[in-house]
Amino acid sequence: MSNLHNEEHLENVHYQVVEWDRKGLLDTEVNAIASCYNLHEDDDRDEILQYIAENVFYNKEEIILS
Repeated sequence: MSNLHNEEHLENVHYQVVEWDRKGLLDTEVNAIASCYNLHEDDDRDEILQYIAENVFYNKEEIILS
């Protein structure tokens, strides 16, 4: 994959993560990451969502939303 393709795909993944968060589907994941990395759930939310998006992108993971 080209770098441009990777960047576009990562942006799409990030957009999807933001949408899931907007719907309240990532609260458990956000809280776990905040606790693990000593971040604040609200103040550091952008950083946490970026972490989730990169994790999904680089590890080809899918988040199972309940």
